[in-house]
Amino acid sequence: MTFDIAGAKASVVHPETVVRTATEWASSRGAEVSLLDARAVFGRDHLESAALHAIRARDARTISSRSVAMETLLYAAGARQVQNAIRSVGLRSDTTAIGVVLFGSATVDDFIRDMGWTRDDGGLNAKGKSLEDFGISDQAAGTVSEVRRADLVLEKVALLDVQK
Repeated sequence: MTFDIAGAKASVVHPETVVRTATEWASSRGAEVSLLDARAVFGRDHLESAALHAIRARDARTISSRSVAMETLLYAAGARQVQNAIRSVGLRSDTTAIGVVLFGSATVDDFIRDMGWTRDDGGLNAKGKSLEDFGISDQAAGTVSEVRRADLVLEKVALLDVQK
């Protein structure tokens, strides 16, 4: 299964409506899409790791959600419960930067254009984001250098397999 990752700028006033519209767009093209609040994304590697873990879980039949897109959200959040994942990394009414993971042959640039958004991959960068918001304590963050802090997020993504 192929996927593409991008960042986008948008004004999300009603997260449920945006997610529904995005899901319909993807479904009509034989695709799936995960949308994340970019404030909770700690680099492109974070989303890529979550997507690869989700695909692996599907292939191993250990998937705990209904779709690879939702499983990606679970892995990105490092959460076992969908509700907790949405609360942690899902879109909010004040979301203006979105992480997009699009599965299938549809193009992410077409998706972003059709949603009326602007592509901005810079919003995916980890710099300046709080690991504490992601559930990683300052004490744990202090165990690695500043440039390696996003690795703690990747570790949390990988640990979800152990918790399942």
